[in-house]
Formats: sequence, structure tokens, C-alpha cells
Amino acid sequence: MPRERKVFETDVLIVGSGGAGSRAAIEMSRKGLKPLITTKGRFTRCGATVTADMDIDLPSQHAKEMFGLDGDVADTPEAFAQDMFIEGKYMNDEDVVLAHCRNAAKYIKELVDWGMKIDGFVQEPGHRYPRGIVSTGRSMMEALKRGTRGCKIEWCEDTMVTNLLIRDGRVVGAVGINIRTGEFVVFKAKAVILATGGAMRLYPITTAPEELTGDGMFMAYQAGAELVDMEFPLFLPACLYWPESMKGVDFPYILSSSLGGWWLNQFGVRFMEKWDPVRMEMGTTRDVASIAMAMEALQGRGGPHGGIYASLKHIPNEILEYSAEHMPWWRNFVYGKFNLIEFNMDPRKVAYEVGPAAHYWNGGIRINSKGETKVPGLYAAGEVQGGTMGANRLSGNAVTECLVFGALAGGNAADYAKSAPLPEIDQSQVDKFYEEVYEPLNRKDGSDTYEMRSKMQDTAFKYVGPIRQESGLNACIEEIEKMKKDDLPNLATKSKAKVYNREWVAALENRAMLQVLEIIARASLMRKESRGAMYRLDYTGTDNKDWLKNIIVRNEAGQVSLEARPVVTTIITLPKREKIPYMIPTWKFEKRA
Repeated sequence: MPRERKVFETDVLIVGSGGAGSRAAIEMSRKGLKPLITTKGRFTRCGATVTADMDIDLPSQHAKEMFGLDGDVADTPEAFAQDMFIEGKYMNDEDVVLAHCRNAAKYIKELVDWGMKIDGFVQEPGHRYPRGIVSTGRSMMEALKRGTRGCKIEWCEDTMVTNLLIRDGRVVGAVGINIRTGEFVVFKAKAVILATGGAMRLYPITTAPEELTGDGMFMAYQAGAELVDMEFPLFLPACLYWPESMKGVDFPYILSSSLGGWWLNQFGVRFMEKWDPVRMEMGTTRDVASIAMAMEALQGRGGPHGGIYASLKHIPNEILEYSAEHMPWWRNFVYGKFNLIEFNMDPRKVAYEVGPAAHYWNGGIRINSKGETKVPGLYAAGEVQGGTMGANRLSGNAVTECLVFGALAGGNAADYAKSAPLPEIDQSQVDKFYEEVYEPLNRKDGSDTYEMRSKMQDTAFKYVGPIRQESGLNACIEEIEKMKKDDLPNLATKSKAKVYNREWVAALENRAMLQVLEIIARASLMRKESRGAMYRLDYTGTDNKDWLKNIIVRNEAGQVSLEARPVVTTIITLPKREKIPYMIPTWKFEKRA
């Protein structure tokens, strides 16, 4: 029996402290339970939510009726859901989407009641109506922090959960490490909510913080839950590819969509005319734009660092200067902490080399409208969940998803925990995970953690970016099999310290990242068409005849099992069962004043 361990007992364990995890804890506290939240960092200072430059979606009629904003009463939750299906390329789960759209307003109102600031109201590409309440992730997390006041919540900060504990087919807890001390921790819980976000750190260029390594999806997969739509990671177009120190920074995309920037190849051609001639740069959705940019670079028309160019030089200086004076998100040409003038990135003088950056995880753990997974006692909420977005996410829906399903999963997990028996853990399972967790520390020599991380990221960028094809996917799987054989089982940290050993944490994260990479590659290979965020060079059309199906992923005896299941709806109208060119909506996007 391991000697270095600490045991916690709780009704419900929440893994992740961002928007979804925090909102779940509030809901459980309202139901009389005391949840325990673990987070790899510090509350309100880690995860994706706090980093968001965000709009939060709700039906336009509710924006008008509840907040007095310039909404349109014609926009119902069902109309909102229809747009999500159109832009999700019909891969969405109807029950999950309807729960998202029908519950959005009341949970956003709570945030405003708790002090979240409203900085504007916008209509973004893919939305037929204005739906986006503009705020910031920091303002949202501060509001949630105020919402937790008076709630009985136990916190385990700087704690990485590595594995779920299963007994008799249901979740009974989890294990992990205290990053501050290196101590092994065991959590006994009647239910577990995974709110760990996506896996964008699998890619070398990303907008995501370093915690987003696919931990929750990996743990759920290992525990027997189903994953869905994993072939559709979302890329944000027009993020910096150069200079090196600013790779992944997204302000060129924000400038382009706000001010009408042009995207140019090395010959000065606005290539979006070939992909979306009606909407062009300001109105096209992220999936189409990312694929278009990647194609220009792939066909040799990109810049020296693999990107294309975003330019505002066609806009008079007076307009740019006025914008920089009055728009708070780049006051005096400063975005975040980056002074564009000091970085020789004055938009009045230069074009930026940009391209797609890993931004969001459309797929994830398959849930129902209650946040429940296939495994009794296991719930998922926020970006880690699948079913909401389908093959492409509309701007503003990520934060709404966190709020809605944080609350729904929290409430339903609380109800489950009230009637569930006290958990009994399998000590042999705990001992097994203990040995696995400490292996990289105990092994004297072996594979380098960061070299493996770099290898995974290079493989992901090369083979499972926005554009894919069969030969590359097969090569990707070969590389993965080599890493599974040679690198992963032989990881050895150079530092053997247990206290704040970032290399050790990275080694444990590598397990999740490699598993997610394999699932993306195998699901992409199975889907013989182009749809949403994935474009296949060898199947360039969207095939609604044979591929109006979700790919469901399961762990069967340690092997990735794939199953294609037809999309079924009762309210949403599905498209004709026919093969068509890569799908671009036909209705015109009109930017409101």
C-alpha cells in the first residue's frame, strides 16, 4: 500500500475550476452539498475562461427582454438552435443544443447580477441575429467568484487529477498529485464532474493556456465513457505566426473582424474570394477561414513562416488611430500587455504573418442534456463535453456552454449523489495508478518529456491540422504507434524533485495528449468527406448521403473503437441526403450598425 497519500472524501468531485467547474459548484451548494474542486492552478487564475476576450450567446429576444439590449424578438431559442446546427454542419446533438439555447439567458443573468460587466452587444459570423453580450473572461470569473460567496466549497488548488476510479461499473472517485508537495492524493466521491477544457496544447501554435492538455477526455475514455466528434478541433484564423515570441496571439483576427482587415497571400491576392465570396473576411466563419489560410500555405502561396498576411493598411490612418483611442481592447495600440508599436507591429505600417491556431475543442465526452455520460456517476461540462458544437463552433457559444452545462451537470450530479451509496474504492486500482504516476520520477534514464511533447505537436500540426488526407493520416498513426512503443512507456524526468516539478506534470499530461492525437487521427481517417473544421484533400465534398453521422469513440480493451451513428433530430430540419461541395451557408451575413 502506498505510504505517500492523502485521502479526501466528498459527495461530488469537480475537476477544473473555470467557468463550468465553478458554476457546477454553485449549483451543488444550492442543493445542500459541499463539493470539492480540484484545479491544476489557482482559482480564477488558470484555465481557458479567464483568458477569454468574449461574447456570450443567448437568443436575441431574451437579450432584448431581459437586458434591454438591441435584440430581435423574432429570434427564439429554436431559431438559435437551427443556426448552431447549420454552422455545426449538422453534427450537433439536438437535445444538448436545445438545453444550451433554452437555458442560456437565465444563467447569463446570474452573472450580470453578480457583477459581470456588459461592454456591448454584437452579431458575429454565422448568427442570423445579434446574440453576443460582450464582456471579458476576467469579469466573468470575478462574477463567479462572488457567486461562490456563502457556498460551502472545498478547494484543492495546484492539484492534478490523473485517473478516475471505477468500481462495479460506476465512478467512485479519482487519484492524482498535489503539485506543491508531490504527494499522491485519493478522492472518494459519489460522483465526478469533469470540467477540464480542451486539448489545444497538442498543437504548437494555440490560443489556449498551458493547462489545456486533454486530461478530462483521456480520463473519461479510460474509464469507459464515449467520446464524439473528436475529428473536429477548431482553429482560430489569423493568429500570429511571427514573431516567435507572439505565436498564437489572436489580435489580428479581432482587428480583421472588427475593422475589415484583408487576408492576403504572398502575391497580395484576397484569397477568401475563392472560399466565401459573399461574406469574405468579416463575415466568414472560423472553420472556412482556417481551411482557406492553410490551403494557401500548403499550395506555396504563404509567407516565410507558414502563414498568410492580415493587413489593415487599406484603412486610413485616421480610422485606425480613432479605433485605438476608443476601443478598450487595444487602447493606444496595446493589446493585452503587447505594445504593437514597440514590437514594430504598427498596423498602419505592416501586415502581420498569421494563420490558424488551435483554439477550441468542438468534440469531447459524449453527454446527454443533463450532463450525464455513459458511466454512472460521471458528468462532463464545458469545453470537455461533446455534442453541443458539432463540426464547428459559433463565436460566443463556448462561454454559454460552460455556464449552462456547469449548472445542469452540477444540479444533476447533486441529485445523483444524494441517492448514491457511499463509495468503496478498489485499493489495487489505487496502487496501480500510484505506480504509473511515479514511474517518470523513479526511472533513472529514458525518453525526454519535452522532446516527446515537441514530437507530438509537430505530428499534430503536420497531419491533423485543418487540412488532412489519407496518406498523412496513416503516417500520423505510424508516428503515434512509435511514440506509444518507444517514448511514452519510457518517460524519465531529469529532475527527481517532487515539489513543483513541472517536467513531471508535463510527463503525465503527455499520456492524455498522445491518446487524444490517436483518436483525432483515427476518426479523421474514418470520415471520408470534408465537413466543418476538417477538410480532406482526397474527399473535398460534404457527403450528407453517407456521412450525416457522428463518429463515437470507445476504449475497448485498450484499443480505439470507432462507430458511425446517424444524426437523429425531431425539431431541427436536416439537409437533403446528397453530396455537395464543401458546405458554405447561402444566406448573406449582414453586419449591424
